[in-house]
Amino acid sequence: MDKRRVLPVIGGYNFRDIGGYTSADGRKIKWGKLFRTANMAYLSQADLLYLQERNVDTIVDFRTPIEVEKEPDRVPKNVVDLNIPAMDLDRTDSTADYAQLSREYKEKNSGYLKMINNYEHLVADEFSNVAYHKFFDLLLREKQTLAFHCTAGKDRTGVASMLFMEALGISENQIKHDYLITDRLSTKIVDGKVDYMKKKGASAEEIANIRSLWTVNIDYLQRAIDTVKFLSGDPITYLHDYIHLEDKDIDALRDKYLFEEKK
Repeated sequence: MDKRRVLPVIGGYNFRDIGGYTSADGRKIKWGKLFRTANMAYLSQADLLYLQERNVDTIVDFRTPIEVEKEPDRVPKNVVDLNIPAMDLDRTDSTADYAQLSREYKEKNSGYLKMINNYEHLVADEFSNVAYHKFFDLLLREKQTLAFHCTAGKDRTGVASMLFMEALGISENQIKHDYLITDRLSTKIVDGKVDYMKKKGASAEEIANIRSLWTVNIDYLQRAIDTVKFLSGDPITYLHDYIHLEDKDIDALRDKYLFEEKK
């Protein structure tokens, strides 16, 4: 992995730059322009200074208002922090406690099936479409560096990243590669939650289901990709039909976020 990919943020996790991926026209995504991350509620003062040094001036929070109220972002001074919920409610159950999760996820594969449904929902639901349209509008207007996140930085954030990369002409293989990096960066967090569940007496089935909620699975992203193709045939047509981007918007995004690497 490129050493520029993972950012040295100690009070958060899954914090990374999505620069460097190659478009179909040979250009690459600029480094230092767009960061994706998990929860930003526990950033240290050093983290905030680091983000200032990296010129982050806008943060997009895809969480629901309930999630935001429970764990509000910590951001540098003078940064615009915008809450743009990508779902009408917390379908990822990120705010649910152990007892609630234990009640809801006893059936085999229920966690996996819930996540498959969530990814289809994020692409097909009008509420999500409106949120991602606002995200793209901000990308077009952004002057310095934008960071975007949800709770774990994998589902709502993952689909936002996928759509952005599709707009720039990044290949499906590269999009999937970036998506799966989340697992490497979230191992400690997930293992800690699983250990807690074991101490509470959770069954193997419950643990398997809830692990499905907390980790990424290429099947999840594939469902989002397949839904895009089902709805519109190809990603660019989907961006026209559902996110309401025009050709001029896509051209502007590519000119703004892609660069030709000197050889």
